[in-house]
Amino acid sequence: MVEKEIDSLCSQYGLRPTNLSELTLEINLPDPALEDGFRELENTLYLPLSDGANAVSSLSFLTEAEPSAYIQLVLDPGKASAEYLEDFLNNPLGRKIRKAWEARGFIRRPDSLSEEKLLEDTVLDDTACAEGASFSSTSSVAEVYGEAYGEAYSDVFAGEGGGSGAVAVAGAGDSLDALPPTVDLNSLSHSRIYLPDLQTQKEVLKVKGLIKELMDQLSVFECRLSTYPKNLAHIEEKIAHIREAVQLANDSDYALELIRRGESKKLEFKSTLRMNLMSGKPDWNIEHAVLKTLVAYLNTDGGTLLVGVSNDGEVLGIENEGFPNEDKFLLHFKQLIKQHIGLAYAPLIEYALVPVGEKKILEVDCRKSDEAVFMTPNKKDEEFYIRIGPSSERLTGSKLLEYVGRRYNGNGHQ
Repeated sequence: MVEKEIDSLCSQYGLRPTNLSELTLEINLPDPALEDGFRELENTLYLPLSDGANAVSSLSFLTEAEPSAYIQLVLDPGKASAEYLEDFLNNPLGRKIRKAWEARGFIRRPDSLSEEKLLEDTVLDDTACAEGASFSSTSSVAEVYGEAYGEAYSDVFAGEGGGSGAVAVAGAGDSLDALPPTVDLNSLSHSRIYLPDLQTQKEVLKVKGLIKELMDQLSVFECRLSTYPKNLAHIEEKIAHIREAVQLANDSDYALELIRRGESKKLEFKSTLRMNLMSGKPDWNIEHAVLKTLVAYLNTDGGTLLVGVSNDGEVLGIENEGFPNEDKFLLHFKQLIKQHIGLAYAPLIEYALVPVGEKKILEVDCRKSDEAVFMTPNKKDEEFYIRIGPSSERLTGSKLLEYVGRRYNGNGHQ
């Protein structure tokens, strides 16, 4: 499920999957004989084996960290930039990919393994030890472990390796608490990474540099406001131009960022507003599911609903809804709010169509209501929903009375 979500998100971002091995010239383990654990090599990424640590592209950044918690990836300069990969693996999407590696057992922390299993993974093959295999940052993984795993480094990266290649950075004599993470080098080397082409990587780094310059200039503007208030009009004009040009790379990027985060208590995806994708016909049950989410947001802490996005983050758009144009779609949505929630609460519900790639989705932002909000599926019935985790739950009877009384101090619907 996580891998499917990552595939979908990366496809939307224009990132192409490739094996880590296709980008890597060497993978080196820390050498205890070296002060910093590694030799400084060009275009090198230091990949952390712990969940919370950052990837870095310079050995100098490891001075505060334990080298045994990292492995060194020497990247092919014709395919990948270490600086770009550092930035990517430290952003939320990159961290999600790293979590997927851990979930599949490519990287395993000691607290997730039994001591017995750890010792099995940590002890090197007797043959390798007899032939003088050692941890050396000057050698590739194959040079250190090649005989132990029966294949050369290049063969492992070409997909011909036999063993699992699970190794730990430190010796087996360490206590369970002190043991570093264990990495399955063979599986990790064949794992997916998602990158644009090298030229795009360089352009991204260039633009990020420009953004940094812009932020520095904005800081100067901010300082000058209090120092030279007579320049206020000039600064305001400049800021207005910047704001208009950026608009935070427009609502489309913001929507993509929301999709990347995945569903939560304050974020939910719906594939359609009214269309049953199985039958190809409008379905009240679909509309009901949308409305109850909005009511739940109003009755809890607010939230955002994206219509035209599947549960796993695939952008479907609103094109399948069967409306002749976008205005008709928005009018229908407005009528749903009017008929089943009430125009009194419309000011708390803001919505707009947002382009995402070549498609458009409906983004609906709800604020928390100061009074209880009921959905009326028909003229006779009323339904009350709240958010519990990533789902909308209906309250009835005594639970409803207790919630309304506690939250609204007795000022809710009676």
